Amino acid sequence: MKKIPLLLVLLGLVPFSAFCQSLQEKLGYPKDSKLLIIHGDDVGVSHSQNKATFEAIKNGLVTSTSMMVPAAWSSEVAVMTKEIRDPDIGIHITLTNEWLHYNWGPEVGKSNAPGLANPLGHMYPTCVEVSEHASPEEVEMEVRAQIESAKSLGIDITHLDSHMGCMFFGRPEYLKIYVKLALEYEIPAMLNQQILQSLILPNKPLFEGLNVDKLPVIDQIIMADEAAYESGMEEFYTQALKNLPAGVHVLLIHLAFDDEEMNAVTAGHDSFHAPWRQADYDFFTSEKAKNLIEKEGIKLITWREIGKVMRDL
Repeated sequence: MKKIPLLLVLLGLVPFSAFCQSLQEKLGYPKDSKLLIIHGDDVGVSHSQNKATFEAIKNGLVTSTSMMVPAAWSSEVAVMTKEIRDPDIGIHITLTNEWLHYNWGPEVGKSNAPGLANPLGHMYPTCVEVSEHASPEEVEMEVRAQIESAKSLGIDITHLDSHMGCMFFGRPEYLKIYVKLALEYEIPAMLNQQILQSLILPNKPLFEGLNVDKLPVIDQIIMADEAAYESGMEEFYTQALKNLPAGVHVLLIHLAFDDEEMNAVTAGHDSFHAPWRQADYDFFTSEKAKNLIEKEGIKLITWREIGKVMRDL
């Protein structure tokens, strides 16, 4: 990296960003590198999801995943993890339960966090309902419990992220908890430039006492939506990879097989259902995707690598 005299930065003649190393450079890559984490969400929900995700890690392009601890198949994740060298597994912080016939409650139990459970003891289906009912204290207790439960299963946790974005777009205090626990456990929390600029910086007093600057911030979080599914997942992902700029990015995907189990889990949903997840699996285990990533000069990385940079700061 070309050295810039600090005096020029202090005088305002050169932007401070030019003086700082990019995340790519901190990871040991040139500043113009295109670095990508291909992240399979939602392991722990079903055997179908677990099997598809770990097969895509072993034989495809997926480099990372995160587990939904309160869901019924989370303990299987710990078993499958042993089949992978240096697995990159985070906590997919789960405060909601969006499925109709497949239900779970808080890891700490309804009596300890009544704001996180409906009258049946299940988590609410939306982040809006979570924000209406769950106190920050209950949320922090639940997130800690999910982290500690995963650790007790033998998971070497590499990062935190948030199911349905409830930690980002719920009460502001939830985001503070997210940052606080990432710093406490010394693991990255998935934060991109948009979250930093729109949610953290405008609410800076909320994060007083927390060294937010220590948390690595990625550039983009890319995820297919309903329109992408309708127009074709292969086309969406092909264009996303072709147009990937320099920086550090996360491509969020949702893998499972279009089988009887997954169709039962996702019954009544027109998105993120079994066919959607099969399409993700098919593309990210394909030769076409492998060849495209190689052609575009994209380097696949993990949260584990980013965590090492964070702890070296």
